[in-house]
Amino acid sequence: MSIRKTLLCLAVGLAFGAAASAQSGTVTVNFWTAPNQGQFTYWDGIVQSFNASKVKVGSKTIVVQVQKMPETPSSEAGIQNALATKTAPALSENINRGFAATLAASGRVYDIKDEAFYKSVVVSRKMEGIMPGWAIDGKQYVIPLYANAMGYHWNVTALKALGFAAAVPTTSADLAKLVAAFKGPQGAALKAKGVDHLFLRPQLLRPENWWERWFDFQMEYEAFSGGKSLVEGDKLTMDPKIAGEVFALFGSIGDAIQGEQDDTAFERAVVPAVVMVTAPWDIPKYKTAGKKYGLSGDYIYGPPLVRKAGDVPYTFADAKGLTFYKGGNITEEQHEAAVAFVSWVFAPDKSADNDMKWLTVTGMLPMRGDLTTNAAFAGFIKENPEYAEQAGWIAHSVPAMASARMTEILTALGEKGLAPYITAAMKSQSPVDPAPYVAEAITAMKKAGGLK
Repeated sequence: MSIRKTLLCLAVGLAFGAAASAQSGTVTVNFWTAPNQGQFTYWDGIVQSFNASKVKVGSKTIVVQVQKMPETPSSEAGIQNALATKTAPALSENINRGFAATLAASGRVYDIKDEAFYKSVVVSRKMEGIMPGWAIDGKQYVIPLYANAMGYHWNVTALKALGFAAAVPTTSADLAKLVAAFKGPQGAALKAKGVDHLFLRPQLLRPENWWERWFDFQMEYEAFSGGKSLVEGDKLTMDPKIAGEVFALFGSIGDAIQGEQDDTAFERAVVPAVVMVTAPWDIPKYKTAGKKYGLSGDYIYGPPLVRKAGDVPYTFADAKGLTFYKGGNITEEQHEAAVAFVSWVFAPDKSADNDMKWLTVTGMLPMRGDLTTNAAFAGFIKENPEYAEQAGWIAHSVPAMASARMTEILTALGEKGLAPYITAAMKSQSPVDPAPYVAEAITAMKKAGGLK
């Protein structure tokens, strides 16, 4: 064979090989995790297992590349910048419902409501009762991963001294009894021992910390309203009567509210407050401080207070999840590969085990409706009873409002309504009518959010 023919055959062979390689090559999925080490560590392990499994989309092997999302200056801003500069991932976690509304308005995220893989994930994680609370205009843009369901952290020693030895307060009437006891001889005895305040919640006086409204006002609003919304679309749906009841609940504590920051109160030998708002992320530091959980120990968790015994204690969920991006630099093939990856992670035979790994690595409860009944979690819950109470709240936890102007709306709620009311209640010797403060808040919230 001549040199020319040899080179021609070689060229043809290389071209054929390149075509075959392209046809049976790889498709890369860029995946961004939250910008913290615990979540990155979890996903890095999952990605390694997935890549080793050689899952294909069409004839191509999927390769997932994982990294922490940038914070420039926030993770939300980092995602928006990536979408604008065509450097976005096909998939990311760390998306709450409020930011999902912003992304949905941009048209750069997938509505997955009718997708078979989404329906499968919902079934495998028993989220049928959870997902309606994540809907945005009847569509679904997020697969929720975890929820820190908000509740109360009680000082057991103080509770017993105030007459609650058998169980934590669960109703507004229970709180009234607790306030009366704290203002009486029992409270005086506690104060002599260094328990100076009933409620550690300086954030009630800080409207600029808008996100704190999730953890005080919205938590109790969900409990009093049966899980109703504050905002739907362009309408303020907050019930003025219920909002007033929530204001009054906190205001009834009066000057027994601790108005100064104290980040180590419940870690000290003498805890200077009876109760504070809590979530699972605080558990590790109490273990480090040597605190024992339960009515025979140092602290115990309780749900949001409800109007009357038997009401479901709906609560706010500090919850985030996975979102699929589209357009720009992201191809349809990469989207299909991202879907295949998520389907693999939450397949019926892997879902519970992978969620159990999430819990042990991150310390946060996965968003599932069966945490208290699924055998996969039974051992962990038994060995870590401080998670058990909060695990039961997940099924009736409500995520952030679906509004691109959530920051402005919640700032207005605190600035014009809640903070002024609490300030007045702390100074007054008699109950303060919440109605005018709620009315001011409603006017301000509508203006700040462009709401009807």
